[in-house]
Amino acid sequence: NFVKTRLADRFTPAPMSAKLLLSALVLALSVSSASAFAAGSSRVLAARSLRGGTSSQTRMLAIGDSLPMDGDFMIISDGPKPLSAKAVFAGKKVILFGLPGAMTPTCSEKQLPGFIEAAAAFKAKGVDTIACISVNDPFVMNEWSKAKDPAKEVLMLADGGAIFTKAVGLDMDTGNFGGVRCMRCAMVVEDGKVTAIGLEKGGAFEGASSAVSMLKAL
Repeated sequence: NFVKTRLADRFTPAPMSAKLLLSALVLALSVSSASAFAAGSSRVLAARSLRGGTSSQTRMLAIGDSLPMDGDFMIISDGPKPLSAKAVFAGKKVILFGLPGAMTPTCSEKQLPGFIEAAAAFKAKGVDTIACISVNDPFVMNEWSKAKDPAKEVLMLADGGAIFTKAVGLDMDTGNFGGVRCMRCAMVVEDGKVTAIGLEKGGAFEGASSAVSMLKAL
């Protein structure tokens, strides 16, 4: 196992606290995911470049694009664990929405609640999974889920290093506010391919990335 081997090489036999070991494992998994998503994104971006346009336009995710499937998100399930993009998207109809940050006002009070409230309506239209992605660590995403979505209608995907977010061209730099974050967006993904997408201007929320818009797109 690559991760176990690297950890064995990196650490001395000196006693290590469980907390420190857990942090090291999360870091190693993140590094592995970074290289995988980066490899996938090079193929996605190469395909987009055929459409022409400026570099920023060719990087932006669009209808017809396939998401990179060979990296991992992080979730909390008896501790932090990787969840592969393939497990999330392959062979499924998924509503994926992205937002600038867990616990932030607009995300918590406007965008997320709409998807929770519309969960039954999405399932009635054949949606397998409603997932939320944010550039936060999995512990923050898990606590946010506990506070706002105790029924766990929405799968919380932590993209702590913004690896997936950058790979699909949805990253934005918020400077000292919070560094690189995900643009506010929402999309319908069928077997890994984007069939509908709503993009907002940065962190604005004007309806393009709302649950109502995604229901209309199905």
